Amino acid sequence: MRFTSLLAGLGLALSIHAPARAEIFDMDGQFPAPFRDVSLARSIGIDRIGGRDGMALSLAIEQQLGRRGPDGRPHFDLIALSRGGPDADAIVSGMADASIRKSDVKRKVEQCVEKQDGACKKKEKVETTCLQQMVAFSSTLRVASASDGRILYTETRPQSETIVTCPGDKQDRDPRDVIDKMVRKAADRFADDIVPRHERYRIRLREGREGMDKAMAQAFKDSIRLSQRDPAAACTQWAGMNQSLPGHSALLFNLGLCAERDGDYATAGRLYAQAGKADEDIARVRDLTIGRDDARARAAKR
Repeated sequence: MRFTSLLAGLGLALSIHAPARAEIFDMDGQFPAPFRDVSLARSIGIDRIGGRDGMALSLAIEQQLGRRGPDGRPHFDLIALSRGGPDADAIVSGMADASIRKSDVKRKVEQCVEKQDGACKKKEKVETTCLQQMVAFSSTLRVASASDGRILYTETRPQSETIVTCPGDKQDRDPRDVIDKMVRKAADRFADDIVPRHERYRIRLREGREGMDKAMAQAFKDSIRLSQRDPAAACTQWAGMNQSLPGHSALLFNLGLCAERDGDYATAGRLYAQAGKADEDIARVRDLTIGRDDARARAAKR
């Protein structure tokens, strides 16, 4: 206790008890869309989406799919479905309907129960009648192959939200605004289902030095710091250490990160498996491999 107090007096206790900063590798890569068969199409056309809110959903989907990706282009070529125009590889259709159900509900709200000279002197929770509006929205979307009619995608997604408005409320929410938000959410989720995602992500390095002698442990610690300003140099050092101490978990895992960073996903997966306790990392590079293969397959269709 006295030793800690002395250190605190010297301004050193904080540095002793503060956790070390975790070092990371910055990565980026393309992950496959959940519905890969749709994502492999080069072009897509939006057919009639029926229902009261079908047109709004159609426009929201068109806006979402028209967004540019990392290469500066939308993932799909959007095709207007009209006579004499080019054919789309895949066709979107569906239904979208919203409804609003109103009812009275009892709520306890704070109200002024005693006034004096125009000012509220006393407030109490008073039971009052409020307006409840149940907003429901349901969208069903389907994507079919234009060449053979195969159904590549079909999903129904309901959404609901309750609006309660009581006397004296400062804000009165418009159910139409809620429906508009639901339409945009439906379009967003549809795009997430069929468009691959390009992500920047961070993976924490392994820093364990168990099993290393004092000299190697210090060299490994220094190489972890080096990795934050010169990743390639750190990877070279880890490869050399792995020759001297083969099979070390931290070295194998970090070398796996080096391979993943360079796009060598097969080697990364093998190294993660050897390092152990890396199921999520193995699954990630498997997805990255699929994402890259899908991108190459689409590029070959040009």
